[in-house]
Amino acid sequence: MGNKIPIRLRKEPLIEAVWEIRFTSTKPSVVDLLPGIMFPALKDKYPNIVRLPAADIPAPIVEHDPKLRYVPKIRLEGGNQAVQIGEHVVSLSCRRPYSGWKTFSKGIRTVITIIRDTGLIDRLKRFSLKYIDLIELNQPPSLSCLNLEIKMGGYKIDTRPVQLRTEIKEGDIIHIIQIVSPAEASIPGESGRFLGVLLDIDSIRPMKENESWPDVESHLDDVHLSSKKMFFDLLTPETIAKLEPEYEEGQS
Repeated sequence: MGNKIPIRLRKEPLIEAVWEIRFTSTKPSVVDLLPGIMFPALKDKYPNIVRLPAADIPAPIVEHDPKLRYVPKIRLEGGNQAVQIGEHVVSLSCRRPYSGWKTFSKGIRTVITIIRDTGLIDRLKRFSLKYIDLIELNQPPSLSCLNLEIKMGGYKIDTRPVQLRTEIKEGDIIHIIQIVSPAEASIPGESGRFLGVLLDIDSIRPMKENESWPDVESHLDDVHLSSKKMFFDLLTPETIAKLEPEYEEGQS
């Protein structure tokens, strides 16, 4: 714990960043209304409309299946970013190359304003920031890049295949952390496949009964900072150095 936090990494391991808001509404068929309202405000940046497979699942089935309730049905695409819309969920994603928090958070706040002004949302359930990174420093992939050591029956789990999921609560934020090694990924716009250790951190901020849109915006930076701290705490100092960190001027 306590690693210095860089402002950026020259060797960026990020695959995708996703902001998501979950909600309920007394209005029927929100997913049929939201895309038509949101598209005119977003069409310059997200000009392509994609109907996702879940759009063909009947609404009664979606409502009664927890696994389907928050699955998006419509995607608005533009470049390496996309807005996804479901009956109880809206998300904004950014694939590599990551635009940086200043730009990404500005996009999030734009989406928040548009959803809020529709008047279709009655109750906010939670919002989250998810960062998916693939660390490719060692071949074969090894958990030695992480601030983590696992033993089972005297066997050290290092280059052996592993899938790990755990939850860490930090104040009002719940971090769901998933680690997969080895993990293989393909990245749109980049040739070949990439092999490494997958580090997936989903930082969730549940909403209280009396909280609404202003609270999402006021806590957005807090959740981002908490997620960023968690990420760097999970890396060894050697790994951080190999990723070529840049620090604020004067940071010791």
